[in-house]
Amino acid sequence: MNLLPSAATLLALVSSVSAGITFGPVRGQPGESVRLVTHSETAGGTIERTIAGQTSKGTISIIRDRELVWTFRAPAADGTRRGMVRIPKITTSSSVAISGKEEKSTDRSPLTGKMFAMSKSPTGDWKFELDGSIPLTRVRQEIEELTVYLKRDWYPAREVNVGDSWEFDPAWVKMIIEKDLSKAQTIGTMRLRQIRHAETRQIAVIDVTIRSTGTDFRADGSESGASVELTGQVTVNLDTMLDESLELSGTIISSSSKPGESSKAKLPVRLVATKSFIKDGPMP
Repeated sequence: MNLLPSAATLLALVSSVSAGITFGPVRGQPGESVRLVTHSETAGGTIERTIAGQTSKGTISIIRDRELVWTFRAPAADGTRRGMVRIPKITTSSSVAISGKEEKSTDRSPLTGKMFAMSKSPTGDWKFELDGSIPLTRVRQEIEELTVYLKRDWYPAREVNVGDSWEFDPAWVKMIIEKDLSKAQTIGTMRLRQIRHAETRQIAVIDVTIRSTGTDFRADGSESGASVELTGQVTVNLDTMLDESLELSGTIISSSSKPGESSKAKLPVRLVATKSFIKDGPMP
C-alpha cells in the first residue's frame, strides 16, 4: 500500500496553505436573518472608595446581556439600504457590596420586545424608525450602540495571509462592556492565526487585542477615566463571511473623583458574542 500522498495532493495542500483570503459582506440565504447574542460579565471585580479621608473596599459585579435579530431587505431603487431589527433582550444587572451594604439593580431596556425599521441612504448614516412609544432620551445609548454595530468595519479590503495583522476600530466592543470607554482612545489589532478546513466550510481564526485608555475632565473639578486590555479570538465562516463567535477576556480599570471623594474599580471582564443565521419569523 502506498502511504505517500500523490503529487497532486501535495500541490493542493501547498496551494491551500499559501493562498490568501479576502473578507467580504455576509452572504445569507433568502428568508434568513442574523441572530446576535452577547454576554459580558465582570465577576470578581473590586472597588475602593475614599470619602473625606476614609477609605472603604468592596466588590462589584456587572452583567450585560443582548439578543438582537437583524433582517436586511433588498436596497431601494435609489440605493437606500433597508432592514428591520428585533430586540428580544437588552438587560444590565449590577451588584455592589461595600462597608457591609449591598446594592443590586437590574435595568431592562424599553427596547426589549420591540421591532423597528432601519435605513441608510447612499450618502447618509443608519437611522432607526421608532414608533414614538419610547422617549429617545431613555434609549439613546442603545440606539447609538446599534448604529455603531452597523458601521463596524473590522476586516481589510486587501487579501490577507496567515500571520498578517491589521488595525480595526473596536468601538462596538467598548460600548457593550463599559460605557465609560465610549470616548476613550483605543488601539485594536487583529492577526490571522489560521484557516481551518472542514468538510462543509472553512473557518478563519483571528487573534484580537484591544487596548484603550481615556480621561474626562470637567469644569466642576471632577474627572473620570477608564482603561481596558482585552485579548481573545474571533472566528469567521469564510463561506458565509459571518463572524460566528467572538471571545475576549481581560481587565477594565475605571476611576472617578471630585473634591473630597474618589473611587476606583478593577474589573476582570469576559465577553462572548455569537452569531447565527435563523429563518425569518414573527416575534415571539
